[in-house]
Formats: sequence, C-alpha cells, structure tokens
Amino acid sequence: MVNAFYRWRRPLDVSALARDLESKGFQKIRDRYADPENKKGWPKYVDAENRLELAIRQARALELDRRRSLQILDIGSGAGYFLYICKLLGHQAIGLDLDWPPMYFETFKLFGLQRIIWRIEAFQSLPALQRKFDIVTSFAICFNNHGSQSVWGRNEWQFFLDDVIAHYLQPKGTIYLELNPEPWGYHTPELQDFFLERGARVAGKQIWLTPCSSHGPHRTFGSHGSGKDK
Repeated sequence: MVNAFYRWRRPLDVSALARDLESKGFQKIRDRYADPENKKGWPKYVDAENRLELAIRQARALELDRRRSLQILDIGSGAGYFLYICKLLGHQAIGLDLDWPPMYFETFKLFGLQRIIWRIEAFQSLPALQRKFDIVTSFAICFNNHGSQSVWGRNEWQFFLDDVIAHYLQPKGTIYLELNPEPWGYHTPELQDFFLERGARVAGKQIWLTPCSSHGPHRTFGSHGSGKDK
C-alpha cells in the first residue's frame, strides 16, 4: 500500500517521459548511435523507454520518490537515465564517469545534468568536488576492474570506501553499490566478509552501507532489486 501511494503521489509515466525526450531531440542521438548488432554494449542505451523504466525502478527501490531533496552522486553514471529520474523527483544529482562514449556527453546535455569526468583507479582518491552527498550510488560497477584478473579485493575496496566516507558522504549519508558478476559470483567469501565487517547489508550484487549507524543499514531491496544498468 505504501509503495502504491508514492507511485500515485509521484507518478512517472515511461511513455510520457520518452515522448518528452523525443520532443527535445533524442531521435538525433538514436540515429547517430543505434547499433542493432550490438545488444550488450553501450549502444543499447538508445532504447530510452527501456532505460527510463529501469531508472524509475532504481529510484523507487531507493525510496527517492518519498524523500526530501537530496544531494546524490552516481559513480559510473553511464548515459544518465538514473540521474535524470532523480532530477525529476526534485533531487540535486551529478554523475562521475569516463568521457566515453561520446553519446553520454549528448544524453547528459539533453537531460540537463552535470557530469564530472574522472577515471577511478585503485588506491587513488576521487576528485575534489567541494560538496558532500546524502547518497552515493554506483550501479553495474566496472571501475573495480570487473571482468579482469585484477578485480578489486579487500584492500582496494577499503581505500575506496574510506575515501568516499571521509570526503564525499554527509555524516548521515548512505552508500549503495551494485556489483557486476564475476566468474565466481558477485564477490568472494573474503570480500563479502569485508563488507559485513564494515556494517553493510549484502544481498547478492547489492551492498548497502550507512557508516554512521552502529546497527548497519536499515534495509535491502530483496527480490525487488533495482536492476543492472542505468
């Protein structure tokens, strides 16, 4: 009943949103970058309706449709659909990602969003942003050397989380991460133990960390996970 109330109170109609983007010139982006032969790579993000639907699920799963205006940082922000929905819900949201592919520059411009260009490396701090955030998110994470022989372990994640908490997270802020699957799963037992030691809730690919809480984070998404991409 609660979820239904907020869907009624903060309606987000995918078809209407897609039509609005079309009226602003999204078709030109689609014409430039659509590639029917590449269904798994970044050209899939020209499917605005599909991506908007996923972004809405992600935002509602994070309960962003029922919260005051928040400062949100999305790391690895991709084409920006998640941040666009955050903006429509009244939040102040910025992305951080590589300056590639060029389509992402165009979608961020069309969505009216801010993006910081940065490559995340192990044991290197994020750029100075002169602000802190209520929520730091990252979906379908690749910056951890996903898919390689040097995927991040305990030490790399410890540096990353310490850096985010010290320099980018508000005192009562929350970190939400979604990992990509590796051959052995989303994380090794050692890495899962590390996140649990940090007070996180771990549910498959989902990691929810509220550093200020001595009792750990308040919830996980369970079977209603937010999806893979953004």
